[in-house]
Formats: sequence, C-alpha cells, structure tokens
Amino acid sequence: MRMKKTGIALGLLLVLLFSYAVFFVQSHKPDYDFQLQSDAVSAPVEVVFDDMAVPHIYAETESDAMYGLGYVHASERLWQMDLLRRAGGGELSALLGEDMISNDRYLRTLGMRKAADRVTEEFLANGPVRIQEAMAAYIAGINRFIEEGQTPLEYELLGQNPEPFNTHDVYCATGFMSYSFAIHLKFEPILDWMKWNLDPKYFNDLATGVEGFTTIPVTGSPADAQWDSLMTLIPITASEAAQPSNASESDISGLATRVHELDALRPVPQWLGSNGWVIGKDKTASGKVLFCNDAHMAYAQPSVWYEAHIVCPEIEYYGNHLAGLPFPAMGHTRQHAWGITMFENDDIDLYRETIDGDQYLHGGEWRDIDIRTETIEVAGGDPVTFDVRSTHHGPLIEDSLSMWWAFTQYPENRIHEAFFGFSRATGMDDFEAAASIMHAPGINLMYGDSTGNIAWWACAKMPVRPEGLNTKVTLDGTDPANDYTGWIPFRFNPKSVNPESGYVYSANNAPDSVAGQHYPGHYYSGNTRGIGIVVALSSKDDWTLAEAQALQLDHHSPVYRKNCAMMLDHIAAGTLDEDVEAAVTYLRNWDGAHLGGDIAPTFYYRWMYRAIEGAMYDEFEQAAGAETAPNKFESWHRTIISENTFPQLLANANSPWWDDVRTDLKEGPALVLGIALLKAHEDLETALGPNVETWRYDRLHTATHQHAMTDVPVLGDWLNVGPFGLPAAKDALCKYEFKLKKAVDYTIFSGPSKRIGIDFADVDGAESILPTGQSGNPFSAFYDNQAPLYHAGEFRKMRMDRTDIQTHTTAVASIRPQTDR
Repeated sequence: MRMKKTGIALGLLLVLLFSYAVFFVQSHKPDYDFQLQSDAVSAPVEVVFDDMAVPHIYAETESDAMYGLGYVHASERLWQMDLLRRAGGGELSALLGEDMISNDRYLRTLGMRKAADRVTEEFLANGPVRIQEAMAAYIAGINRFIEEGQTPLEYELLGQNPEPFNTHDVYCATGFMSYSFAIHLKFEPILDWMKWNLDPKYFNDLATGVEGFTTIPVTGSPADAQWDSLMTLIPITASEAAQPSNASESDISGLATRVHELDALRPVPQWLGSNGWVIGKDKTASGKVLFCNDAHMAYAQPSVWYEAHIVCPEIEYYGNHLAGLPFPAMGHTRQHAWGITMFENDDIDLYRETIDGDQYLHGGEWRDIDIRTETIEVAGGDPVTFDVRSTHHGPLIEDSLSMWWAFTQYPENRIHEAFFGFSRATGMDDFEAAASIMHAPGINLMYGDSTGNIAWWACAKMPVRPEGLNTKVTLDGTDPANDYTGWIPFRFNPKSVNPESGYVYSANNAPDSVAGQHYPGHYYSGNTRGIGIVVALSSKDDWTLAEAQALQLDHHSPVYRKNCAMMLDHIAAGTLDEDVEAAVTYLRNWDGAHLGGDIAPTFYYRWMYRAIEGAMYDEFEQAAGAETAPNKFESWHRTIISENTFPQLLANANSPWWDDVRTDLKEGPALVLGIALLKAHEDLETALGPNVETWRYDRLHTATHQHAMTDVPVLGDWLNVGPFGLPAAKDALCKYEFKLKKAVDYTIFSGPSKRIGIDFADVDGAESILPTGQSGNPFSAFYDNQAPLYHAGEFRKMRMDRTDIQTHTTAVASIRPQTDR
C-alpha cells in the first residue's frame, strides 16, 4: 500500500511538472495574434504574419506603422536589441556581469557612447521632423512591449529586467555597427611591428597595396581638373612615422591579439565581408534589372536581420532591419532595391604620441590631454570608474598610442537619415542624395530599379590625407604634417552608374582610382570572389534569377585552385611515400571545388597553413624570440593581408621569405613546400585518421549559430542552432569563413547573414533566406525553421502581394487606438 501511494504521489508530481512545463512553454511563446489598444496610434494597425513569421504591417500613417514595427521587432528580438545597444554604449557589464568589464572599458574608450551623446542631442534639436517622429514611434513600440509583453527567457535566467529604449540607444547601436566594420585594429598593430622589426625586404614583399588585385571599375568620376582644386588642401610633403627608439617598449602588436580576444568574448556578431551585384536590363532574360546581395557577418543566434513589410499611404517597402534600428539598411520597394557590402576603406589610423604627465607634444608645443571619467555599472558587483585620456587625434588606447577614427571625428552622424532615405527614395537621384550623407561605417551601396538603372556607390566620409602617408603603420603624432586637413567631398567617392558593362558589383575588393587617386583600405584581393563575379557576369546576356542565385552559391575558388597547382609544381615526381602520394592524388587536377564530401579542400587548407608557417615563421622567431613569436605569427596569419600575400609568394621563387634565416642553407620554395606537405599530411592523419578517403571536408568545415549563452551547460546547446557540415570555400562566392590556425579546425565563424535575389520583372517573386529564422524566441516555431533551407542553398519568397500574403497567413494581430472599441 505504501509503495502504491508513493507511486501515485510520484505520478502526480510528474503530471504537475509536465503541466508546468507546458504552461511555461506556452506562456513564453511569441503572441502572434495579439490585440492591443494604444493612444500612440491614430487608426487601427493590422499586422499579418506570413508562413515565415514576417510581419506585414498595414497602417494609415507612417508613424502608426513604425509603432507596430517597434512592437513586433521587440517581441521577437528584444534580447538581441539590448545586446547591440549595450555593446555600442559599453554597458554589457550591467547585464552580463564582471566578465564584460574589459569589453566595456575598451568600447567606452573608443568613444562610441560619447559620440552618441553628441549626435543624439543634435538630432533631437535639428533632425528632420518626419524622421524624428518615425524613430520616436518605433521606440515607443519597443517600450510598449517591454512594459506589457512576456519578458524573454534570457532575462529571467539572469534575474534581470529589460530597460526602456531611447534615441541614444539607437545611436549607440549604430556606433557598434561602425566598429564592427573597422577591422584595422586587428591588422595594423602587427603590420607596424613587422615594419620596424623585420628587414624592409620582407615588408616590401607583402600584399599591402592593391597591385594585382581585381578592382571595381569606376565610371562617372570627376575630371582631373576638378580633383586638382582639392589637391590644394594636401601638403606637398609629409613625414612618415619615425622608427620607435625602443622597439620592445613600442611594440603594439599585442593590441591586435587583445582586440581579437575581446571580440570573441563579446556576444554580439560583427560584419566580415559581403557580395553584391546588380545586372542591367540588357543582360537579363526578363529585360528587367536583377539584384543580388548577401551581406556576410559573424554567425550568431538569432539571425542578424529581421524582415518586415510596411504598407501605409506614404510608403511601402520590404525591409531588412538590424536589432534596435528603425529604418532598414537593406531592402526593396516595387520600384527599387538596395543592398550593402563592406567598403573596407581605411578609416582608422594610429598615432604614436609623446606623453609627459597630462600633456602631449604636437608641433613643438605641449598640449593638455583631454580627460573624461567613465563609470561602468556591473551586475552583481560594484561600479568601475576609470579615466579616458585623449589627444586631438583621438583616445589613447594604449599609454602613448592614440586612435583617429572617422566615425568619432566627423562632425555629423546622419546614418539613420540615410537609411530612412534609402527606403523612401522616389528615384535614383533621391537615393544618391541619401547615400551622400553616410559617414561611417564605409559601405558599398548597391542599387537597381524598375526603370533600368543600376549603380554602385562607395559611401563614406574620407579624410584628406597628406601625400605619401603610410596609414597601415603607426604615424608620428608629434608632426602636424601627419594630421588630416579636411574631408573629401562625396562627388569624388568611387562609383559606377549605368556602366557600359551592364552590371555593377562589389566583393569587398578595392575600387579603381578616382582621377588618379587611390583610397587606402584593407581590401580583399578580389581574385576569388571579385574575378568570379566579373567572369560570370561578362559571359552572357540572358541572366535569370535562378542563375544569379546559383552564382551566389558557387563553391569554387579559382585562386585556391591556382595556388594548389603552383604548390604541386614544386613537388618532384616520385619523391613521396605511397600514403602521402595517395593523398596528393586528390589535389592533382583539383578544380577548386568545395563540396562537403571532397577530400582536396581538406588537404589544401592544411598544406596552405603549413606552407605559410614554413615560409614566414622563422623571420618572426628571429625578430621576436621563441617565446613571443607564436602569438605574433598567429596575429599576422589572421589578417587578410596574409591571405592576399600567399599567391604573390608562390609566384615568386626568389622571395626572401622562402629562405630559413635559422640555417646556413639557402632554402627555396621546393624544400619549404615539401616539408609543409609532409607536416600537413601528418596533421590530418592525427586529426582524421590514416584513411585519406575519410578526410571529408564537412568533417572539419562546420557551422554552429551560437547564442549569447552558448557556454551555459545543456542550455547553450539547446539555444544554439547546429552544427551543420557545409560545403564552400573560406573565400568563394559562397563564402563560409574560417581561420587557418595551428589546430586542425575549419570551424566556420561567418557567412552570408542572408541571401537576396530580385527580378524587377516579378517583384512579388523576390526571394531571400536567413541562416536560422525570424524569431529570437527559442519557443517559437520560427526560431530555426529556415536553417535547413539556408544550409541546403535554398530560398523562400519575400511576399508583398496582399492576396499571396493572405494565402500564407499564420496569424493576424492588431493595434487599435485607445478610444476605438
């Protein structure tokens, strides 16, 4: 009897636990058929959720539509919104605790929060009224959800409540967006060390410029005579940074390592590339413009973009929204489409300052260092107070190293006015006017419209740099000749409007010069993605949307194929053991394909890493010593310049890098590549086993879309989406990026944050795909429902037709005026 009662009690307990679990899940699911009343709207707002949970918002006024957008955006992505604004404001510690203090100190020092203070005040005082009202309505919608909606699971786990949003938060969020584009802090510190610590012949043999790159053609540039008037602003001569007097004390290469570590710890993804092309009507089967874009970002869960369709008397657009930003950075209307890639222009420079106490030397005079005090609130701990010290160049990010950054130096920040203008433009001239006010981050803006126009603009405010200045290493902060004297007018920015080629494109590669002037940057060589686009788009004049989408998914790398062939040329026939030769067989006649079951890319990447190590590590060890050389070499190897340099190295058998400075011999590429091949084979045998037929690429090349709580046992795995074994190259048109490193590990950390394809002959048939899903709520059916489609290279519709939307409706919600009964 006692056992029977015990069993009944346990049974009841299990029923109660199950019932509570069901209740908990149901209460935390998104409410897709909400019925609200609010005095913030002037007329009823209808929100129709389609089969992908994309909201189609129908309203009588723009402000009412924006209120609805803010509410539904927060209902799906509030946690993501909060992380982005906190990253830009240096406030992550207040939510996530002491582990984020170093990150917040770093982010506060860079000055994004300070810039947001200034810009918010200016926008609220003088910003266009229509844009102010639209932004305020969006923020009000967010705050309505915070007040009354179900608190997201993440806050409950932390024992926190989300705080209301304001205009300042919106500008903090875009500050972090600008920071994520600014890759220079990961590159320039190690380049500076190499400049001053290696023989000049080594530095001069690096691909730091654009020689040999596939560059983007520029059309419609100003005449040389117009440029000459601008040149009067530029000094005829300028001194290059002097070599530091004490190399060990002036070594800033560790900064790159620290930035990598902070970025890896921070639970907010960054921008890391992108492709975009627009094909003119004379090169398409439909006779209308074709538009394709896939912006690359670090993978995370939830997905970066939130899609929404806005319909009201003033406007109609289908927008792709970043968390907490009211206006879409990418999107389309029935008349035009726009997309973005990273410009990669050099908008950060580092100055070595001469410091004495609270003063610094400039132009022979001692100036006062600006000092401001910052306080970081810490969840579960005491506030942390520290001082930020700045020269006129910018904040001191190390004791005597200041950072000049276009984002904080340019006097205006009108990025939200630009985004607003992109979605409301009534023609290409109107659109270009909006593009002209972008200052930072630098973006390549892609454009196509229903009347047949196609265009690309490099959008950024770029400084007038002194002639001959090498901005890829530190500059002498004491010399006024190294200071910038103004800003280049937008009309001198690279662009291409309706070119004779019939297409425009960008793959983060360098633009051609404008009237003989080249803009410095950390560009991709463009010989994989750039040349792939050029060759493909030049090959035919009857492109269809399906063919353009297939190009987005191309997994071949012409550069890696050519690299591999050059490497094999140095391996003499009959010199390899049987097991190594069996593996090398997969590399012979490799066409650069990267399918999941392929063996060749598995072997190629390991050989590539060992080859670069074999050619270059000895110089690092000689200059830095055995203790610090590994970190310095890995910092270098993570830069795009390392990858850009490799083909150049293979093509030059006389490069000084081939000789091992630790021996008395004169090594060349044959010996270095031969040893690297044997080491690569041994590495893969250890990691994957002796049977080369099992060295499938997708065993190593995997992607997991990690949630911010990924490190929490059990819960993290549940919140993550993946892993997925994937095809495609680390630099192909279908770019699934990973870093070559000491470990045999091809884990993907970034890729297309979405893919878009539009044929203006059928705007209602436009398609896109997200890596995981629309929702950031793990209890939603739309949290990861797009993941199988995305990883299989499939697409789904971006619906704008009302009948089509009604046919695919999953829920209907409404917001009514407070007095509407």
